[in-house]
Amino acid sequence: MPTYSHSRLSAYENCPLKYRFAYVDRVKLERMPESIEAFMGKRVHETLEKLYSDRMLSKEDTMDELLDFYDGVWGKNWSDDVQIVRKDLTVENYHETGRRCVADYYRRYAPFDQGRTLKLEAPVYINIDGYRLMGYIDRLDLTGDGRYEIHDYKTSRSLPEQQYFDGDRQLALYQIGVRNMWKDAEKVDLVWHYLVYDREMRSCRSPECLERLKASVVGVIQQIEAAEKEYDFPASESGLCNWCEYRSLCPTCKHEAAVGNLPANEFLDDDGVKLVNYYAKLYEEKKEYNERMDARLELLREAIIDYAKREGVEVIRGSDRKLKVKIETKAKFPGKGDDEREALELLLKSAGAWDNLSTLDTFALARALKNDTLDPALISNLRKFITTEESCRITLSYLKGDDE
Repeated sequence: MPTYSHSRLSAYENCPLKYRFAYVDRVKLERMPESIEAFMGKRVHETLEKLYSDRMLSKEDTMDELLDFYDGVWGKNWSDDVQIVRKDLTVENYHETGRRCVADYYRRYAPFDQGRTLKLEAPVYINIDGYRLMGYIDRLDLTGDGRYEIHDYKTSRSLPEQQYFDGDRQLALYQIGVRNMWKDAEKVDLVWHYLVYDREMRSCRSPECLERLKASVVGVIQQIEAAEKEYDFPASESGLCNWCEYRSLCPTCKHEAAVGNLPANEFLDDDGVKLVNYYAKLYEEKKEYNERMDARLELLREAIIDYAKREGVEVIRGSDRKLKVKIETKAKFPGKGDDEREALELLLKSAGAWDNLSTLDTFALARALKNDTLDPALISNLRKFITTEESCRITLSYLKGDDE
């Protein structure tokens, strides 16, 4: 039986095909360039790990010592292969952002006596209904009798709202693992440090929440097992596709991945690009033609109605077809949101006609007026609310004997 993780479950939820490539087929890919954001995050994590690792050995680091360490691991691990996507930012921008994260954290939490650190970058195992999951905790603290804290460091440039943390699955799974590891873990707080913002976000899950989480996790795993049994892993398009490492293999992305960065002359010479461009051209031409035809038909419809009124006819004959023209003038009452609507409702209620018209179906009211089923006195009072509108229905049919 495989060992699952939050990231493995998320891979399936985001795109079953990506899950298949990564965990079923285990496709080997060329090493993808590391992003500068990921590089900076690792260096900050390493620096904070040193801070608490030294404290566990009774060594107190100064801020300058930590910043020197950060600079050292940055330089030691730096490679020109690290990818910078944002052209408005430089390596120095990211390096200084990481330094600021470390400095802000140090100032906020020094002298770091909020709790006793038990584990750093430690694996945690979670057993749910016979399924095994695992993850890694950035830091686990004991803050008092039976009170634990799971800490997670983030260098993301986005700060989610509280509901995100209250629904987060990853740290909640770690909470289940911690409670299995230490039976005295009566309360476990989940703590996220959004270092770029110098913000601490917290959440705490009740036993009922954890039970619902377990059921949800089991449901996802069962979906995965069913997909593996049928080998059914459809692709799921989303904004995440732009960052997927399997774009060159995915049927929804592989053509774009193949031609997206070609020079213009090669791009326009690709057979797929030619087909799409020609299809788009014909589609737009058809759309423009339909719009022109709709406009012409509307003008012709107006001419037919005018002819029927002028000649006093309801059927107009052609060579082998005929048009039936049905013109009606209907009463129209104020609709919902109209200024006179409330006054109309009060009138109907005072006249005792409200029950028959329910919540004022103006179509039913117009029908009752046409069929002369309302009290004459009420009709007289209703007239001030009535406007008229003309409706016309035109039906084209074959002349008898011509449609055989």
